[in-house]
Amino acid sequence: MIIKCGTDIIEISRIKDSIDNLGEKFINKIFTEDEIAYCESKKRQKYQHYAARFAAKEAMFKAISETLEDKYDLCWKNYEVVCDKNGKPHINILGINTDNIESMDISLSHCKEYATANVVILYKWKRQIMEYFDTHAHYDDEKFEKDREEVLEKIFNAGVTKCINMGCDIKSSQKAIEIANNHDFIYCGVGLHPEEIPQSEEELLKTISQIKELATKNNKVVAIGEIGLDYYWKQDNKELQKHAFIKQIELANELKLPVSIHTRDAIDDMIAIIRKHKIECGGVLHCCPFNRELVKHGLENGLYIGFGGTSTFKNSKNAKEIVNIVPNDRILIETDSPYLSPEPKRGTRNDSSNLKHVVEKLAEYKGMNVEEIATITYKNGKKLFKM
Repeated sequence: MIIKCGTDIIEISRIKDSIDNLGEKFINKIFTEDEIAYCESKKRQKYQHYAARFAAKEAMFKAISETLEDKYDLCWKNYEVVCDKNGKPHINILGINTDNIESMDISLSHCKEYATANVVILYKWKRQIMEYFDTHAHYDDEKFEKDREEVLEKIFNAGVTKCINMGCDIKSSQKAIEIANNHDFIYCGVGLHPEEIPQSEEELLKTISQIKELATKNNKVVAIGEIGLDYYWKQDNKELQKHAFIKQIELANELKLPVSIHTRDAIDDMIAIIRKHKIECGGVLHCCPFNRELVKHGLENGLYIGFGGTSTFKNSKNAKEIVNIVPNDRILIETDSPYLSPEPKRGTRNDSSNLKHVVEKLAEYKGMNVEEIATITYKNGKKLFKM
């Protein structure tokens, strides 16, 4: 358990001047209807009571803001200071998750010139020091069929508070949406992986139309992906792969979504496409190959670079060099779960709880601490995927 405290003191004349000069415009911005009714009932001392509640809101903000993901989403009316039948003040917290709060105590006081407030919050548990954003995973994969819910609970408890499940075809994209809709911290991408593209132009366009429908009808879809080029397994359909990739870039531009890009044994064609076809809302070179030219052109064309388990492999000889080419504001972390487990978990089924090993290796390469890498990559993920 941890305790957070907040204290504030305010001049009553400051609140009086604001009320007298701005009237309802000020009052309705700061106070709820119940607070206004209570303060107005105090007649001559209404300014003191307004001031005390203003101080309480400030004190509450100080006490609770460190535990919130985005404190800038708060407004004055999130905190309502009311009194019980015995006149004891307490705070109603509105529109904020308070599941981890054990108890709260508030004290108010005022004299002729000043009002003060003290707030003490007892939390049930200590908030994770680090939060992780897995920007690329596949929890729709059959390897999670037997224990998917247990794994998702495990990764959330490990500090993974945002995760994007990427689709590879219609079926997996539909499953990704289903998983995302059932878990607040999971989001998804929908797309057509180069290994899954149909073998005719007609079927390809039909499938991309289905991808568009999935993306437009589901608000948990935050990307078009996983898309790209892969010549490792199949090389006789290179032109169709490139066509499918370009059409999905155009779809992402139309829907104003970023893209998640797969590249394997197709460096030159990938560079040519991202240079020629503008990716308007950005994207990420997922599990980026450690190729200087690809990373260079990716960065020049507005892409982020995603690092996962391969960055920890002992045989990834130039991983450190590539990681240090990427500016801090363009780096992302991922797992590609259930694949590509990092050292020391290599060879086992991967999941997002292993992000800590990726973060540790990136921190080592960049000469930073793990908290900095976790924070930077989390913020970058939120920015790219508009969260």
